[in-house]
Amino acid sequence: MRLAALAGLMVALAAMPAAAAPAPYDIAFVSEFAEACVPQRLSYPGTRETALAQGWTEVKRDAHPELDVLMGLSEQAAIDPELQMTFDYALFSKAIEGQAHYLVVSRSTAVIGEPDDPLNPWVYIGCYLYNLDATGPIDPEPVTALVGNPIANSINEDGIVAYLWGPPCPMPRTGDTYLTYVGEDSSQADVGGFTGLVLKFDTSEPAEGEVVPSTYC
Repeated sequence: MRLAALAGLMVALAAMPAAAAPAPYDIAFVSEFAEACVPQRLSYPGTRETALAQGWTEVKRDAHPELDVLMGLSEQAAIDPELQMTFDYALFSKAIEGQAHYLVVSRSTAVIGEPDDPLNPWVYIGCYLYNLDATGPIDPEPVTALVGNPIANSINEDGIVAYLWGPPCPMPRTGDTYLTYVGEDSSQADVGGFTGLVLKFDTSEPAEGEVVPSTYC
């Protein structure tokens, strides 16, 4: 899956006119996300192991002031007795194009509705790549190439540039993909706990023994 995702990304980008080609950093940012987050996205320990294998180093939340705030807000949001939520995560750091980046791999569970509902608990594995020192958005085209979907929605207002792609058919059980840049002057900077760039998706964890197809395409 890792090779297929990256091969598809490179082929799609190579076919673009030179004048429209994304910057090298934009491609590197999305490629690092693909390498760390796609191959074992159905597994929390698997994604952690993949990150380490791709050269990411595990760090504490105080590795960056905004990472500390961001994770504190995430922990607070997970405190919901009615949903019986749990929230586990691992944090990693790696230099991309000479600049520190942070990867958050998470596993959250929640009981929605009746506790004896066979769908409970709902379990999601998150993978989030941050550049907390980014000063501008990146070209969304490498993400479009990765997920194989056109952009479904976008905004550019209040210092935020954001894109959303629907669930990628090459990645069963993975939901929407989000690419967001939050500027220092945005009113949402304090609300979200960070400024800079993030690329993320969440994947529903399959039940034990469940067979997941390699693609929905």
